[in-house]
Amino acid sequence: MKKILPTFAAGIALAILAGCSDGGGSQDDVATFEVKRGNMVVDVLVGGSIHALESLEIRSQIKLNDGVKILEIIEEGYEVTPEDVKKGKVLVRLDPSTIEQRLVDHEVEFQQTRSAYTEARQELEIQQSENTSEIKLVRQAARFSLLDFQKFVGEKAAREILRSLDLPYDNDTLEKYEQDALRMIIDSFNEEELKLSETEEDPTQDLAEASVEDDGSSSENTPPPAADTDETPATAGLDISPIAADESTSLASKVDFGRYLTGNKLGEGQAEQTMRRLHDEALVAKTELGVVAESVEGAKRLREKEFITRTTLENELVSLEKAKLTLQTAETELDLFRDYEFPKEAEKMLSNYEESLLELVREHREGVAQLAKRESQYRSARRRYELELKQRLDLEEQLASCIIRAEKPGLVSYGGKDRSYYNSRYYESITEGATLKMGQPVITIPDMSRLAVDVEIHESHVKKVALGQKAKITVEAEAGRSLDGRVTKLAVLPDSNASRYNPSLKVYPATIEIEGSHDWLKPGMTAKVEIIVKELDEIVYIPVQAVFVKDDAHFCYVKKGASDYERRLVATGDHNDEFIEIPEGLEEGDVVYLKAPDGFDRATEELPEASGLTGELKKKKEEGGSA
Repeated sequence: MKKILPTFAAGIALAILAGCSDGGGSQDDVATFEVKRGNMVVDVLVGGSIHALESLEIRSQIKLNDGVKILEIIEEGYEVTPEDVKKGKVLVRLDPSTIEQRLVDHEVEFQQTRSAYTEARQELEIQQSENTSEIKLVRQAARFSLLDFQKFVGEKAAREILRSLDLPYDNDTLEKYEQDALRMIIDSFNEEELKLSETEEDPTQDLAEASVEDDGSSSENTPPPAADTDETPATAGLDISPIAADESTSLASKVDFGRYLTGNKLGEGQAEQTMRRLHDEALVAKTELGVVAESVEGAKRLREKEFITRTTLENELVSLEKAKLTLQTAETELDLFRDYEFPKEAEKMLSNYEESLLELVREHREGVAQLAKRESQYRSARRRYELELKQRLDLEEQLASCIIRAEKPGLVSYGGKDRSYYNSRYYESITEGATLKMGQPVITIPDMSRLAVDVEIHESHVKKVALGQKAKITVEAEAGRSLDGRVTKLAVLPDSNASRYNPSLKVYPATIEIEGSHDWLKPGMTAKVEIIVKELDEIVYIPVQAVFVKDDAHFCYVKKGASDYERRLVATGDHNDEFIEIPEGLEEGDVVYLKAPDGFDRATEELPEASGLTGELKKKKEEGGSA
């Protein structure tokens, strides 16, 4: 309804000044007001400027210490149309010469880095292929050694012996052994690398952070990232199996192979077949010896009767000696095989199998170390290439940003959304030939569909204002139009820039969003905002200058008759810049003076009685006492 004064105290001050002035003429000359009952609006009146809630702010993306010059720029205030956006209309053209020169200078280094990256990638793939081939050969040798051992001592005995030594005894356990060994090698490698990283500064740490790309070139031997070093990782003494625990001692030497020669424990192995053959040969020799021995006995009896000659008997005796020698030889061969040849060959084959397992572990260990080295070199080369590529792309983006095209429709405004005093001093003004700094706002295109008014609420009113309160906006350029709005933002702390020049001034920034879209509104227009704090219905009110104050008590001069008056205590409520609510003390139709009547003595006049008044008003009267 009405605009409000800065504070209620200001209105009261006017009333006090009026009460202290000497009136002239009769009481009929004193201005009066008939007490009214009706509606009253309590509001806060502030001023501000219109701005867009959302804006496209285009800044300089050129990273040059000396800045970049503006070659061309569209005039300020130009309205970018949707057609301009569609066609990509050029709004700003910056000088690209320095960026172009940097691109040329960077090209040689970029190509060298890319070549080194490609070479490192190929070397990594070659190393992976070599590792795979070597591992296949060593794995095959281990499998053949196992087959040889199984063939010699028999599968049953081989399984029993190998299981007692915690060694792989078939293809499945051999595969698991290899996987466990590889995992332990990699874990040991990682632990060693962790120790090195904790005790030494790795100059290639930043370059080794990136992992190898998943391009199908990885192998099962690929370890986690490692530092780029020419030294083989210290993995000696890796406790992978009983073999690796002490490589100088063979487990085969601890096996008692003799106990497998009894009870058919060897099964159908080659050693068992040899044992059977030698045993059979000894049995045949023993049988032949018995036959020859009987023949000799018969020959002796015949010689005694002189049925045969001595030569014939001697021949029989020679045959007997030969049969004995044959039996002795067969038994000796059997004993030698049992006591010497079999344990020797069994231990030799088992030892070969052990060695093949050790070779498999060593090959994996060497493969991991070599692959880690190649991977580290590859990651370093790739990281350098990525850095160079990033720099190249950045230069290309800066070159492309030398031409700024229309991205959305709206009015072109030079500079940024926040045109503060400090920004204006730091940045050179926007014009053709001016030099832009990195990140400097060039132009801003506001969204005209959502506009608001930026205002500052004085600290005396900030408690009255709340988010969501309605507001009436009047633009000075269109004084006859009134717009509706709503409080959408209210700062919690006062504006520090405002108090920089006047420390006693405390104002709180607020935003009043304008409802609807209005084509005639432009950012930067000056506007007045009436924030509706409260709307009072059916209240008793009088002008603020009709209320006087003494000893913190409020009173009015109420007209009685033609020329008389009385002082009456009143209770006051909300107010605006013209009227104040009177909840107690006055009735509709009473007539009050707008200034103190003529001839009163302020020093001797006492406050009226509080009869008819209740609550706070009576308490103020009692506390006030007499003048």
